[in-house]
Amino acid sequence: MLSVEVLFGWGCAHFEPKPLDAAKTARDFDQRRLDAPELRAFLETNLCPVAAWPLPHWTFEQLSLTALFYHPKLDVARARLASAQAAEITAGARPNPTVGVTPEYNFNAASGVSPWIATVHFDVPIETAGKRGHRIERARQLTEASRFDLISVAWEVRSRIRLVWLELCDAVQQTNLFVRQVESQRRVLAALELKLSLGAATASEIASVRVALARTRKDLADARVQVDDAQAQLAVALAVPLKSLPPPATLVTDLSLLPVLQTGEARRRALTARADMLAALVGYAAAETALKLEIAKQYPDVHLGTGYQFDQGENKWALGLSVEIPVLNRNQGQIAEAEANRGEAAARVLALQARIVGEVDRAVAVWLGAQSRLNALDELRAAQKARLSSLQTQFEAGAAEALDVRLAEVELATDEFLHWNARLKTLRALGEVEDAAQFPLLLDVSLNPRASR
Repeated sequence: MLSVEVLFGWGCAHFEPKPLDAAKTARDFDQRRLDAPELRAFLETNLCPVAAWPLPHWTFEQLSLTALFYHPKLDVARARLASAQAAEITAGARPNPTVGVTPEYNFNAASGVSPWIATVHFDVPIETAGKRGHRIERARQLTEASRFDLISVAWEVRSRIRLVWLELCDAVQQTNLFVRQVESQRRVLAALELKLSLGAATASEIASVRVALARTRKDLADARVQVDDAQAQLAVALAVPLKSLPPPATLVTDLSLLPVLQTGEARRRALTARADMLAALVGYAAAETALKLEIAKQYPDVHLGTGYQFDQGENKWALGLSVEIPVLNRNQGQIAEAEANRGEAAARVLALQARIVGEVDRAVAVWLGAQSRLNALDELRAAQKARLSSLQTQFEAGAAEALDVRLAEVELATDEFLHWNARLKTLRALGEVEDAAQFPLLLDVSLNPRASR
């Protein structure tokens, strides 16, 4: 005799336990490396062939791809996308028919007549007004919105990598500049001490230079601390252990400033290709489909019933049709809610458009201003270098003192700080333009690169 499990459980899914071991996942994280062969394959697939491995130098693009390879935020967004895709199956499910058995016994049955009355009835629900199609369409639209949300998360990860990477580049560059400034100030101090021994300088002049040298050494120590802090932040942004990071000296800090988009082109790309904008548009379409579904629910579903009855020895067959009568409730409340949700979704799209336009205009304006300031400091640095070269030539010819040359070196070191700060602001502004316009990513982030390999 068939059991209930065999009768109703054929073809059903079965539970498979997948417990999480916190100790194992911690060990797996601790074993992440930037010289892993699967990471090299990922970089070569999405960037360019890698000539040497491990990489002798790391660029921003290579680090951002590494973050997209490892970061758990993308895994969470992929899980949400998988849930949305599973919801499509739920939306497309049809209601199951039902069967019922009603046995009866007649204690007053006539002699020779079976006292048993057995009724078997079936109920087949039939959806009307295209409800199932609207559900499927809305589920697909929500899946598409989840896909765009995943791309937005990828941009957030990339933007965070740029931010902490520039912080690390800044700390490394400032460390190098402070080292040069300390050396220049030591030469000035040595020249002044020589003049003091000849009676051509005062002790107060030397004291002020010594104070400046001590202050610069303190700034150098602070910059080295900033390097360690920025490295730790970079490890967090990459989702790798700190011990796996390459030395700061392997970072490529000399970026080439790419030409930025004009304001009109940046606006066009942002309003037509930004992931959050596309997600908002798909969200509006889903809200509109939800309204269609609620309007369709005004029309009742049909229940087709049929049954067989064994009535005290007689065989009877019946056919029934039942329909809900929409008299007291015609789904007005749900329709009103869905219509309000559609209006809210439209308002969100318009608000996002205004925010995107503002972000693009501001980012381009800041970039143009930063680039203009950087060009001016380029001229100043070139003039200081020419002045230092002239003083060096005069010193070699005996027409200038060594102290003049050393002071010019200190001034040039100060100008180098100004130039680097201007360049850093330009790079940050360029990153803000990229974030505002969101140039399309050149890889499919919906696939987990670690799982697929």
